[in-house]
Amino acid sequence: MLTLVDNVEKQIIALGNIISWLALFLVAIVCTSVFLRYVLGISSLGFDELQWHIYSFGFMMGFSYCTSLQTHVRNDLLYNKYSEKTKLWIDFVSHVVVLLPFIIVIIYHSWFFMVRAYVTAEGSIDPGGLPNRWIIKSVIIISFALFGVATVARSIAIILQLMKLKEKQTNVC
Repeated sequence: MLTLVDNVEKQIIALGNIISWLALFLVAIVCTSVFLRYVLGISSLGFDELQWHIYSFGFMMGFSYCTSLQTHVRNDLLYNKYSEKTKLWIDFVSHVVVLLPFIIVIIYHSWFFMVRAYVTAEGSIDPGGLPNRWIIKSVIIISFALFGVATVARSIAIILQLMKLKEKQTNVC
């Protein structure tokens, strides 16, 4: 089971590392947009929207990456005072009671949000903006599904760590 969890987390981390290279593409788009606007006097709303779409994609996909690396936000001032076992239980309960239901709600509501954009052929309301708004809206579903996979994998890893701790305590006695 640990091998499966490790493989899932490694794949998510590898995907996150690949997606992190989008930051360079984002910088190139921003520089191009600035050059076009301030040097050539050409304004492109499509470039501006593309910047936001790339930024949003990277940000949304980062949820699962941070969960797999365990670099997500938590209150370390309080967290650091607890024993290893207590930390694991806090992580497990927060994953199962808070994160997973939140992820399910987001995916559920985002589905209708994305389908409506697809069915109505929603695009930018601004002239020169990007069409097919459903594409970026589908990133919400994809990223939260991956976030859910990362959360389940991390929860299983926590259970395995708790079992290992219990086994160590049993062997000591």
